[in-house]
Amino acid sequence: MSDEDRREPGAETQDENSPAEPVSRYEVVPTRAAGNEADLYSFRAAMPQFLPSRAPSQGPARQSAPPAQRAVQAGEAPQPGDTNQPAPAAAPVKASLDQKKLALYAGCGIVCALFAILIYLAAGKQNPIAPFVDLGQTNIASAGLSGRLIAKWDGAAQYELHIDPLSPQQAAGFAAVAVNPPRPLTIDLRITSDSGSLLCQKEIVIPFNPVEDPDDALAQKFQPQKTFDGDTVQNVAGSDGQIVEIVMSGPLTCPAKAYRAFAVWQFTSSFPSVAEQQDWLRQQESLMAELRRKAAAAKANANIPRGLRLPAPIDDDDVIISDNPSHGTVATRGGRTFYVGKNGEMARAGWEVFPAVIHFHCDVKSNCVLTRSGAASLSARLVH
Repeated sequence: MSDEDRREPGAETQDENSPAEPVSRYEVVPTRAAGNEADLYSFRAAMPQFLPSRAPSQGPARQSAPPAQRAVQAGEAPQPGDTNQPAPAAAPVKASLDQKKLALYAGCGIVCALFAILIYLAAGKQNPIAPFVDLGQTNIASAGLSGRLIAKWDGAAQYELHIDPLSPQQAAGFAAVAVNPPRPLTIDLRITSDSGSLLCQKEIVIPFNPVEDPDDALAQKFQPQKTFDGDTVQNVAGSDGQIVEIVMSGPLTCPAKAYRAFAVWQFTSSFPSVAEQQDWLRQQESLMAELRRKAAAAKANANIPRGLRLPAPIDDDDVIISDNPSHGTVATRGGRTFYVGKNGEMARAGWEVFPAVIHFHCDVKSNCVLTRSGAASLSARLVH
């Protein structure tokens, strides 16, 4: 068999320029006459070693890579003598990888941001803002004041402040100042966190409307008042009708974050001291007593009939024959009418028995003095 005949099937499809692969072959070796099995296959020892041929099912042989490319694929640096260098394609590949990394990082950032927003919203839903916070009581001993502060939230921060006297003995002086303050009054609030950091503060200026008549002040002592900042000031009555508390309410300019941290509060005030409250109470009581006395005298004088206008003083005798207690007058036999009052002055002077002989003296303004035997003199006014 010739060499052409010994080629493997599919060898004719190889490129003529590609290196030829070794082809298996064999030679006939003369055998000896003795024919045992060992001698029969002894020719194999004389055959040269050969490479196994490629399976027929594989396609054309892959071209060998240039030395430089094989060195790169093997992890070795190309040698200076290599003439077949690979094409410079590393820079575009690196740029493409950087763009992919950047897109990956951006996507991770967006996911983290969305996750943080969801956590924040979930935390807000789990911890809603409390509708009110009772911050408890504190006091100003020098002014005898006790205060209780309640913070509220209704879309914005608000407050409700209760001011009371520290002891029942101070209630009268406290009420006197609340009804008619001797000077403008202010209250300053300070709200802090547990650590002492200032979170919110508020100044309340109580309306100052001084009146000369305490009765006028008492008449409107329970009417609510408005401050310049829109706060409400309301006096509260106790069971006896006297002022026992002042309640103030209004807005607080504090954000929700500060409101959540409210913990401690304190206040200062220009409210008079306990001693000043007592002095103001005595002054108001004295003024009220004097005003009431004058009012009573004015009312009594308004009920007295107007006296006659005399050209000259008169001095004469007459006889009282009757009286009119509802009008406070007595009539004489001489046709005169004297006003003696409705307060029982005649009974106290012992003038209950009529007829009674009298002697009278009147000045030009008709102010008279009546006298009779066995009785005290009586002041009167000649009205007719």
